[in-house]
Amino acid sequence: MTNSTTGKRLLIAGGDLRQVTAAARLAEDCDVTVIGFDRFGALPEGVSACEHISGLPRDLDALILPMPVTQDGGFLHTPFGSSAIRLSALMPLVRAGGMVLGGRLTAQERTLIENAGLRAFDYAAAETFALRNAVPTAEGAIQIAMQELPVVLHRLPVLILGAGRVSRALQPRLRALGAEVTVAARRCTDLARSKGAMEKPGRQCRQPLC
Repeated sequence: MTNSTTGKRLLIAGGDLRQVTAAARLAEDCDVTVIGFDRFGALPEGVSACEHISGLPRDLDALILPMPVTQDGGFLHTPFGSSAIRLSALMPLVRAGGMVLGGRLTAQERTLIENAGLRAFDYAAAETFALRNAVPTAEGAIQIAMQELPVVLHRLPVLILGAGRVSRALQPRLRALGAEVTVAARRCTDLARSKGAMEKPGRQCRQPLC
């Protein structure tokens, strides 16, 4: 029985809660099957699950992979799966000219996809994804710092190397906790952009650090 209103057939292979959320949203309009989630528990309504590659549908329009795609270049990142899934074994399931989407695709993974006659798309390289992903990355960094440091962040001198998306998300959050933030970057334009993103900019450093 199909729930698709678009006729598109998708496979989500491996990944974490981000892939589960994507499956739920995509299942509203597409036929969605997942593999590598047998230890997850109840999946969203409308999402079909498969434990073995032999039972997966064929002629898929798209294959959605996790971020990172693999841990060793061969097998998928499957934190909710109990069995190893080889990336190359999934390529024949996608129709000719279909799309394979993954986060932070390596050159090896991209070559594997393209040699199978499929289109590769790295969603982590999309600007909209990178901007939205900066916030949870920054918050995760703060969580680790609070867990590992023997002192509090309040009044703690903190040096941030770089002034990119994650840095700009990290700076106001650290300052809200009372940290004394210094940002170091190579380009004046990065520092200017960083300064403009903050109500009360911290110290900025463009001199060599070594």
